Amino acid sequence: MANDVSMNDKDVVLSTIQGGSPGRRPVALLSGGAWTFRQRGLSLQEALRDPERAAQIIVETNEIVRSDIVWPGSGYHNLAIQAIGGKIKYRVKGTPDVTEPLIGEKIEKIDLSRISDDENIASLWKMTGIVHKLIGHKTLVGSSTWGPFTLAGLIFGVERLMYSLYKDKAAAHAILKLSTELAVKYLEGYIQAGAKILSVAEPTASGDMISRKHFQEFALPYITQLMAWIRDQGVLTFLHICGNISDRLSLIPESSTEVLSVDFKVDLKNVRETVGSKIAFAGNVNPVAILKDSSPDRVFVEARRCLCEAGEEYPFILMPGCDIPPDTPLTNIETFINAVKKSAYVFQERSKGRSG
Repeated sequence: MANDVSMNDKDVVLSTIQGGSPGRRPVALLSGGAWTFRQRGLSLQEALRDPERAAQIIVETNEIVRSDIVWPGSGYHNLAIQAIGGKIKYRVKGTPDVTEPLIGEKIEKIDLSRISDDENIASLWKMTGIVHKLIGHKTLVGSSTWGPFTLAGLIFGVERLMYSLYKDKAAAHAILKLSTELAVKYLEGYIQAGAKILSVAEPTASGDMISRKHFQEFALPYITQLMAWIRDQGVLTFLHICGNISDRLSLIPESSTEVLSVDFKVDLKNVRETVGSKIAFAGNVNPVAILKDSSPDRVFVEARRCLCEAGEEYPFILMPGCDIPPDTPLTNIETFINAVKKSAYVFQERSKGRSG
């Protein structure tokens, strides 16, 4: 794989997704919002109060880490639930939790326009715009949201949603239609701020939670609608589903996503063989057992293993298998990125030496 030294980090990702051969693998963190602010001792709630400072921290941290993609706004997905009436609780470190869904609310009374008026969400959009202005020319700037199925569980209550899949399909589809519209409203501001790739996270749609049949009937149609809308805005699409999705891999190319990100539970060789000729794929170093809890040497070995399993001829982005814990050592993140970039740098230096 010959390196094109004229390409910046953003170009490498874009070329890979579009089926090109940029000369090295793209490598990036997945989300990383809570981790990034933790490097400066800030919680997500504290960062939210000062979007200018938060944006600067994202940029400065990535100057050290050198992730090809940054995701301002990641970690804050549950603010959308709060904006429409749900209750959330911030953690000292980590992402906020939904403590009370809108179970008692009638769908027709849920006002999605509250997303546009929410000061916290406006702060996220502003943060994204500043990051895009500062580094968007060289680094791919994106953001993320929960997918429709996961949002539906947070609005409706997961247990109630699961019951409706069997006993009240009309209610399930009604709430999924609403949650898709909610995701659109939430993402509109990120697009206006300059985000060029949007990640849709669907942990509740994994094989650990629902069957392949229910995924195909209830999750996939609404993921597809959302992805199609994102692509219509001229923005790249990225789908991450936590857990084991081996039994539904063949369905994913139907979703209109351009990149599928998989959990560490999924065999990358299987992903490669099932979707690698149709869409780009990403993953899947274990974010806890490897990136947080292992030595730098082990991180390097696991990253290189993933690169090997993905195969050189397939469009692949090296990433963690999920968001990284806030306490993940910086040294391990640098080692993870260098599993690609250090070898690419060495290759470039040797090439320069031969040409000289």
